[in-house]
Amino acid sequence: MAKDVKTQPCVECGGPMRYEVRDDVLEYKGQTRTVPTLGWWCTRCDEAILTGEPLLASERAFQELKAEVDHVLAPGDVARVRKTLGLSQRRAGELLGGGPRAFQKYEAGKQAVSVPMSHLLRLLGKDPSRLQEIAPPEPAKSEPKPARKKSA
Repeated sequence: MAKDVKTQPCVECGGPMRYEVRDDVLEYKGQTRTVPTLGWWCTRCDEAILTGEPLLASERAFQELKAEVDHVLAPGDVARVRKTLGLSQRRAGELLGGGPRAFQKYEAGKQAVSVPMSHLLRLLGKDPSRLQEIAPPEPAKSEPKPARKKSA
């Protein structure tokens, strides 16, 4: 009995697309990396449609290639240094720059780390005690004050 093969028409050329794993070649500044990727692949023009986890995995692989070529920290390295410093993603963004969601984006591979941020993280990763020089202590959470009663 023949295996049922999923197909759909290609949005670029109209040729048949198959849902299968193929080698996807990622390129950045003349450097390439080949990663096996599940998606819809055109058998005629090699157009691809990626969705869900395969798309996220491809984006992470591209960010890792970009980090390697640009000589900046990869997403996993950013997370490792941040954890070594004992900072939440939000606190790291507030103290080191980029805003409250920056480290979430860096670590998920959705945004590349800048060269200056990479340098700062490398330095702090080698000597975490230096963080106290730039980080004021987090303010203690205070108890809410009771509401005042209005007098008539």
